[in-house]
Amino acid sequence: MDFKRFWKESWTALVIRNVLLALLAVFIISYITLSFIDKYTRHGEAEVVPDLKGRYTEEADILLAAQGLRYEVIDSTYDRTQPFGVIVEQTPPEGSFLKKGRPVYLIINAKSIRQVPLPDVRDVSFRQADAMLKATGLKVGNVTYEPSEFKDLVLDVRKDAQPIKPGTRIPEGSTIDLIVGQGIGTENVVVPDLAGLPATEVRNVLLSSLLVVGAVNYDVPPTNDNEEYMVYLQEPQAGTQVPSGTRIDIWLSKDSSKVTQQEKASSEDDFF
Repeated sequence: MDFKRFWKESWTALVIRNVLLALLAVFIISYITLSFIDKYTRHGEAEVVPDLKGRYTEEADILLAAQGLRYEVIDSTYDRTQPFGVIVEQTPPEGSFLKKGRPVYLIINAKSIRQVPLPDVRDVSFRQADAMLKATGLKVGNVTYEPSEFKDLVLDVRKDAQPIKPGTRIPEGSTIDLIVGQGIGTENVVVPDLAGLPATEVRNVLLSSLLVVGAVNYDVPPTNDNEEYMVYLQEPQAGTQVPSGTRIDIWLSKDSSKVTQQEKASSEDDFF
C-alpha cells in the first residue's frame, strides 16, 4: 500500500489526522489566549512604584500619573505624630513593579483630630479614672480635692472649667480636670443654716464649710426649674458639729411657706 492510499483509506491514518488537527486547534487557541492575556496585562510595561508615604494625595496623583499609574484611597486612620491628610501606608510598597493603569492603594491620615466620647469616670477611683481617660486618648489635667466621705473618689468632671457630661465627643488629646474627694477629715466643723437658701447656692455654701451635698429631695419633682427651689429642711441640722467632708442631705421646695413653717418648728424645739 502506497502512502497516498494509506493516508486516505487507512483507519490509523484517520486517527493520526484527527490528533494532528486537535493539536493544531490547541495551538491556535493557546496562541490567541496568550496574545489576549499579554495585551490585557500589558506585559513588559511594569513601572516601579514610587515612595508615597508622607506625601499628600495631590502629590501622589502627579507622581503616579507620570508613570501611567493611579491611586485609590481605601481607608483613613489617625496618627497624632503625622500631619493631617498625608499618606501613611501604601500597597504595593515602594520599589514594587506594577502594570501601567493599575492602582496603588493608599491609607491616609485623618484630615482633622479624631473625636472621642468622654468615658463616665464619676464615682470611680482616681486611679481608675486616670486609666480610663488615657485608654480613650484623653489626659488628666488639674486635680482639685474637695471634702467628701469617699477618699480619692471622682466627684465631678470638667473641661475648660465647665462641667461636661459622659459620652460627649471631644478632640482626642484633650485635657480633663477632675474633682476628687479628699475623705472625711479629723477636724469638726459647724453645719451652716441652709434654710431658705436657693438650691443653686447650696453646694458653694457647704464647700466653704468643708462639707458636701448629700441626698437631694424634692417635694415636687422639678421640670427644668431647679433654680426656683429653696431649702426647707436639712439633715444634720444647722449648728451641729460634724467631721469635715460630711454629706448634708437637703429637702427642696418652691413653696416658701414650708421654709417659714420649718423655721418656726426649729424655734419651738430650741425653746423647749
